[in-house]
Amino acid sequence: MGKEIRSTATRTTFFRGLLYGIVLSLIFFTIALVLGITQGDAVRALSLIGTSIVLEAQPAAAASIPLGFHPFMGATISIVANLISLPIMMFAFNEIVTRWKWAQKRLQKAEKLSKKYGRYGVWVLVPLCPILGAYVCMAIGYLMRWNPILMVTSILVGMISSTFIIAYGGYAIVNLFHHI
Repeated sequence: MGKEIRSTATRTTFFRGLLYGIVLSLIFFTIALVLGITQGDAVRALSLIGTSIVLEAQPAAAASIPLGFHPFMGATISIVANLISLPIMMFAFNEIVTRWKWAQKRLQKAEKLSKKYGRYGVWVLVPLCPILGAYVCMAIGYLMRWNPILMVTSILVGMISSTFIIAYGGYAIVNLFHHI
């Protein structure tokens, strides 16, 4: 009977976490779509959202310029659209790390490193995010067992700064060649 109650509680927690991830992802999608529609048509907005989900925010920010978005809105839509899959990924990584015994055993060494360097080591994700992307940085953070709040914060700092630099840099280059 005790095992049955624990199994039901585990299932409830699993579905609740999955539901939270899906709802948060739908909120990010809606925000990105509304921002995109206010800048033009839905097709361009969906194209930018899809690019950001598949290729990450930085290439999507570069793609927003030829799609006709202003750099600020292109970068903002790219960032919000890139956040669509992160809640579900966080849920999946958390499930793997907490429930799979073989993963826990393999991550014990990483947990020792995390305790030693966790407070400061998580900030290495800021410069890695533009290179590796938010998805890979999220996986690294979960493998290192870093604090999820610090991990998401460092990923956001890297993603936001690099996306705006790319969007405005691309816009400046396009304007440079249009005026020659």
